[in-house]
Order: sequence, then C-alpha cells, then structure tokens
Amino acid sequence: MNSLAIQLTLHGAVIILIGLLCGIPYGSAITHKEDEKKINAWRLAHSSLAMGGTTIIAFSAVISNLKLEPILSNILVISSAVSGYAFAIALPYAAWVGYRGLTNEKPGINQVIYLGNLVGAIGSLVATLVLIIGCLNTLI
Repeated sequence: MNSLAIQLTLHGAVIILIGLLCGIPYGSAITHKEDEKKINAWRLAHSSLAMGGTTIIAFSAVISNLKLEPILSNILVISSAVSGYAFAIALPYAAWVGYRGLTNEKPGINQVIYLGNLVGAIGSLVATLVLIIGCLNTLI
C-alpha cells in the first residue's frame, strides 16, 4: 500500500469514527423521544459520515492501480479528506444546533453549517471527478 492509500485509509477511518460517535446522540434522541427533526439530523450525521469514510477507504483500495499524474493523486487525497472533515464538522454541528445549512441565510450559525456543507460537497465532487479521470486513463 503506498503512502497516499495509507493517508486515505487513515482519514476515512477517522471520519467513520466521528460518524459512529454521532450514533450516541442519535440513540439518545430516539430513546428520549425528541423531535423528529432532531432525530433525523443525528441519523444523517451518523449514517452519512460512516458512508463517507467508507467511500474514502474504497478510494484507497484503487488509487495505486490508477494512471494519475502525481498532482491528481494528491488532489484526490486532499479533496477527499477536506470533504470528509467538512461534513464531519457541519453535520454533527447542524444536528446539535438545529439548523440544516441548506441556504446561506442568517443566522450566522446556519451560514457556518452551509459553508461546511458547501466545502464538503465541492470536495466530494472534485475527488469523484479525479477518480473518474484516473479510471479512464487506466482503461484507455
């Protein structure tokens, strides 16, 4: 396993850990019969971070087999990690404070969550596009 794959595995594992830890307030919200919006927000944080971390680890399994320029390999790792950590901050924070961050509207708390979601989404998009480029380069 090369160093980029190890970095992806490490970051993916940290994101999964954060997602698993989000299961604690998720379970608590269910058992305390909290508002359905709060339960759904913690479910989103718990499951999305676990899936996102797993996806990053899946990238680590193939990165060594892709024909990518070194700069693109680095972009894949960096954008995956930035995306994962942006969501790892935004999603639990959103569940905790009760805002979704789907628009850039005030209050400031919502805008912070929106920024985290935006950075996470852009990072995921960049990583996926680089992955597709690597696959196409390898096939052609």
